[in-house]
Amino acid sequence: MAKIIKPLSDVEIKKAKAKEKDYYLFDGEGLCLLIKKNGSKLWRCNFTFNSKRNTVSFGSYPEISLKEAREKKDELKLKVSKGINPAVSKNDEDDQTMTFQIIADKWLHLMKDDWSTSNYEKIKGNLVKNAYPFIANKAMSEITKKDIFTIIEKMEHRNAVEYSNRLLNNIERIYRYAIAKEYINHNVIADIDKKNSLKKRKKGSIPAITDKKELKELHNTIKHYNDDFKTDVIISYALKLAPYLALRPYNLRFLEWEEIDFENKYINISADKMKMSVDFVMPLSKQALKIIKDVEVFRTSSKYVFYSPNTSLRCISENTLNHALHRLGYKGKHTVHGFRSSFSTNAHENVPLHGKNSDIIESCLAHAELNTVKKAYNRESKFKYLDEKRELMQWWADWLDDL
Repeated sequence: MAKIIKPLSDVEIKKAKAKEKDYYLFDGEGLCLLIKKNGSKLWRCNFTFNSKRNTVSFGSYPEISLKEAREKKDELKLKVSKGINPAVSKNDEDDQTMTFQIIADKWLHLMKDDWSTSNYEKIKGNLVKNAYPFIANKAMSEITKKDIFTIIEKMEHRNAVEYSNRLLNNIERIYRYAIAKEYINHNVIADIDKKNSLKKRKKGSIPAITDKKELKELHNTIKHYNDDFKTDVIISYALKLAPYLALRPYNLRFLEWEEIDFENKYINISADKMKMSVDFVMPLSKQALKIIKDVEVFRTSSKYVFYSPNTSLRCISENTLNHALHRLGYKGKHTVHGFRSSFSTNAHENVPLHGKNSDIIESCLAHAELNTVKKAYNRESKFKYLDEKRELMQWWADWLDDL
């Protein structure tokens, strides 16, 4: 005589607690609820097809209610009665929907609020540019080590070793997320021996010119960039502005018109676009303000000051300005990010000339306070040191022009 199973109730399910080992609660006719040791509650349905025992998943509780799980069980029984194997059709559906891009996008959406906008854009951009073209539409459960190696090796071939390492680390995080959500059962990245199969990151500082004589030559060369190469005028202006502001490349590229306060002569950038996730104000020297006003002549409907030559909906790309420096002969010698080092080095070396201490210099660079005690008692607004920063940035602009 078959064992009679008492149907489950919502009260019983809600009261079910995690134990040292996974266990099941049975509702009858193959429907059961798996209570995992981490506390999650997952619907399973057992059935027999062609004399073989199979199991399918209906999702988790309470996202899928008891009533809905029973309805899915009835649909499953109907398929079996018609000679359709629900396990096969379900897996085919998963293969179509649980692609790498879908899961990666879910992970990006989950992490977005915890990251600065710049960090989010960098990570997403790396995935879109380097991973999606190869595995975006591939079922995540079918991605192999060879697929991953193909992506990484292509990046290494063009010497993007740093970005390939970052990409692999983030793909691994996506796999861990997928396993936690039970989209997949295996992390293929765990099978990769990173130490012995991937190129090592080159440790070293970002190329930057700090020598006064070389900086003079660079500064003068940039001023004539558009005359020499007849490039897009927007790119030329962005390159001209870069030395005066010493902003992080992301903040220069994504600079918006609404961030520029012409009346008070400063740039006001919100925390979500800053690396340190803190609101930032950068005073504009006379030279920097003039360049921005010159750019305003070419202003379009774009919100970006330096919009892409291809579409005003986007700003100039990540490599545009560095490519411009390469054309000028500075590949491996200087980058747009290097202007921050140019400013920092010379500002620190010339404290007797401008009279501003290290705190003011670091504030202009939007660096975080490293002294934890000092940081705890120093929580002033983004306008802290504004007058001192304004004087320092004007000194820097004049110093560059006097070279």
